[in-house]
Amino acid sequence: MQLIILGCVVSYLVGSIPFSFLIARRAKGLDLRQAGEGNVGARNVWHTVGKGYGLLAGALDVSKGLAAWGLGQILGIKSPWIWALGLAAVIGHAFPIFLRGRGGKGAATAMGFIFAFSPLALVISGAVMGLGFLIFRDFHYAVAPGLALLPVLWLFLFHKSWVDVGLLLTLLCFLGLKRLLDEPYMKRIKAQTGWNKS
Repeated sequence: MQLIILGCVVSYLVGSIPFSFLIARRAKGLDLRQAGEGNVGARNVWHTVGKGYGLLAGALDVSKGLAAWGLGQILGIKSPWIWALGLAAVIGHAFPIFLRGRGGKGAATAMGFIFAFSPLALVISGAVMGLGFLIFRDFHYAVAPGLALLPVLWLFLFHKSWVDVGLLLTLLCFLGLKRLLDEPYMKRIKAQTGWNKS
């Protein structure tokens, strides 16, 4: 149990590193909490700083989830307990201690952890997201079906345990809850900045 607690603390601190915030501050002197859509995430970096910077921010955010998985392997933590490390990393990204709790949505970090757990499932999910974006031209409409497909893939195609599927659903529900919690703040920032991206 001590190793699990240690893993969660380290994963939270790694998740709390605000890569998107630091990139925007360094590249353009922007505070992402007051720029674009107000979200401290790669998508906001993409639109307010530049596409290359956005890709870098996204890759670094994904690496947080991968790091949580890797740490679990180093400490010898297996499923279902390794999920605690993944969730801790996502919580760190969403509520970072270094930004007084104002973080991103956590999707990229969650995807990094899920990719480590089941790479092919996330590749299929990502393909659905890409197709969704081509059809709807809307980021949120593209991501939602891709993420919703993951539990179905895990259960029926990859034959993951009910425990793992349930914990995956818990992680996805956290992402949805974080989006709902952020909506009032982001709506206010979007009105101030004139954000009109979909």
